[in-house]
Amino acid sequence: MQRTDSEQRDAEAPARPRRRRHAAAAMLGFVAAALVVLPDVVRLDHWTPFAQLVAFRPVLVAALAIAGAGLLFVRRPAVRWAACAGLLACLVAAVSIAHRAIADPTMKGGSTGSLIVATINVKGGNASVDQVAALIEQSGADLVALPEAGEEYRAALEAALGDEYAGSSLQVADSPVSAVSVLYRTDLGAVAVEPSISGSFPTMEVTGGELGSLRFVAFHAYPPLPFSTGRWRGDLEGLQRFCAASDGAVIAGDFNATLDHSALRAAVDGCADAAATSGEGLHGTWPASAPAPLRAQIDHVFTTDGLQADSVSFTGIDGTDHLAVVADLALK
Repeated sequence: MQRTDSEQRDAEAPARPRRRRHAAAAMLGFVAAALVVLPDVVRLDHWTPFAQLVAFRPVLVAALAIAGAGLLFVRRPAVRWAACAGLLACLVAAVSIAHRAIADPTMKGGSTGSLIVATINVKGGNASVDQVAALIEQSGADLVALPEAGEEYRAALEAALGDEYAGSSLQVADSPVSAVSVLYRTDLGAVAVEPSISGSFPTMEVTGGELGSLRFVAFHAYPPLPFSTGRWRGDLEGLQRFCAASDGAVIAGDFNATLDHSALRAAVDGCADAAATSGEGLHGTWPASAPAPLRAQIDHVFTTDGLQADSVSFTGIDGTDHLAVVADLALK
């Protein structure tokens, strides 16, 4: 027996509200998950709390994906729809970061020389001088950025290293946290160090000697504290002049930002991240005491065209909550 049109409409009527509820649940699930793992798409990561959350995007994606998978077994259909949509947002976020764990095959081969650079945030001069000196010697670093290292710390480091290294420091407040120092191998020749203050911390530029037209920049940005994200973004914007310059540049230091921050990506447009291009772009550097999956990669080495990262390594140092980063750069 066939239903009349009226009976058919009566049968379909209860299904319409269910479909609307399911669609609303799916939309809510996607938006909620996207706010956590994809806030940079619409630049919400310029402000608190998204600037802090997105720094830990890899672990947040994993945690939300596990939670979403668990919700798929809930009996209520609306919850399952929301979970599916949330998992879709996690998938999009995972795809956006996965390439950093894969070495860029186009960055290998054709090198004409090597330059080894390091960045070590010494936490206001609390990092072990002996361990930092040993790392510099063992790695054969040519240039070293030392955020939060004052002149006294740098002098102690130079004494531990002997005559092979010299350097310069600039401190803008009473605490050595406000200082940035740079070390360079003396066999680089007659290099010049030009300190400047255009942001919250000094910037140290090393040029000349065996570096030729290459510029090495030691950099430190203000952290994205809840009420200081504007200051943080302003510091990062100062990087544009190096990445957009026609001369080659290497920028190393504590950026207090990850590549998941849209502000950092915009600031270093024209530069490549050494860790990401060598397949180490998900290796967190802070806080060093946390388990590896719970660290954020905020210490970087960026390079302009003409250099490529052959390898990047990370080392823990007593007395600091940052891992040291050493990058072996090949000159094309």
